[in-house]
Amino acid sequence: MTSCKFFVLFIACAVVPLFAAQLSLSLGWFSQSANNKGEWLQHEIQLLPDANYSAQNNFTGNDAVHWHLVYVQAQACDQLCEQALFILQQLYVGMGRKQLTMKPLVMAQRKPAQLNKFSAVAWQPEGPAANELQNQIVIVNQRGLVLLRYKLDGNPEHMRDLARDIRTDLLRLINYDRSGA
Repeated sequence: MTSCKFFVLFIACAVVPLFAAQLSLSLGWFSQSANNKGEWLQHEIQLLPDANYSAQNNFTGNDAVHWHLVYVQAQACDQLCEQALFILQQLYVGMGRKQLTMKPLVMAQRKPAQLNKFSAVAWQPEGPAANELQNQIVIVNQRGLVLLRYKLDGNPEHMRDLARDIRTDLLRLINYDRSGA
């Protein structure tokens, strides 16, 4: 085999898969949400301060928390809010030893009175970026960026499925996280 023929075959073996991948993406044959249950955000939303920056400046002492599960509360804590707090509490307890790498939060203007019933969930004052995420549970990474969001409705059966979906996505993110390794 001549070197020219080998080079042409090598280029063809490299270009054909790239062309096939581009074709499948452009024709919509590839489903982007095949693995995750939540909705990926299309643009960056910085919901929490960067944990790496805070640890360097001694603002926080807990650098083991890599993931935050945040419920962004609307105006008042109603039945939907209480269901979301229950989901956060149950997800945290159900994580077992992996709960060391996550922290459930509720973001609201004022601390909800119902928060006393949920010992694992902490309160954080609402920031300006939280407006478009109201009545949603979001997964936030260590840098404070929102990755996935889950819209809530009051249907108890849907809330049960939603909790299972959040757990699946969160476990996948925790298992593939390499920032602590």
